[in-house]
Amino acid sequence: MQRAVTDTLGRSTATRQREQPARRRNRRVLRLFAIDSLLFATFVVVVNVPLTGLAVHEWLGIAIGIGLIVHLVQHGDWIATTSHRMLSATSFQNRLNYFLMLSLFAGFVSIIASGLLISEVALPWIGVTPNAGPFWLWLHLVSVGWVIWLTAIHVALNWRWIAGTMDRLVFRPLERHRSSR
Repeated sequence: MQRAVTDTLGRSTATRQREQPARRRNRRVLRLFAIDSLLFATFVVVVNVPLTGLAVHEWLGIAIGIGLIVHLVQHGDWIATTSHRMLSATSFQNRLNYFLMLSLFAGFVSIIASGLLISEVALPWIGVTPNAGPFWLWLHLVSVGWVIWLTAIHVALNWRWIAGTMDRLVFRPLERHRSSR
């Protein structure tokens, strides 16, 4: 009779093989969650221009633009799957979340584009001097207000997932780490 190979925790080889895809998925979700959280925290800081000053505000705004591109690439599967689902039957919450995400994307594009057009520090530093009128400042400010509200709604709609992910991928592993000492 062949004996099952076990590791130091008493898990069989088959058990470890089943756990690997879950671990890989958890690492991916944690990486995505960390990037999304960093973008959110950066946005919260960037919104407060008196706190950061104009130069830091502009450079962090550019960094958010780059982060938005990274975010979209990382969530490409979700975008494709959900876009396809919009053509068929899906829940009201999925539709709402999808259109909310489209609105957030449009809002961030508006903020970044208008921000670049009214730049007084970052673009002139690299030799580009935009000459935009007051409309672009107005659009920038209105878009920021719009995105703040949309972000609050997005966080509220997804709070259960956010809290569950934090618990499952951050708090529980920290607790297990502390108890193993």
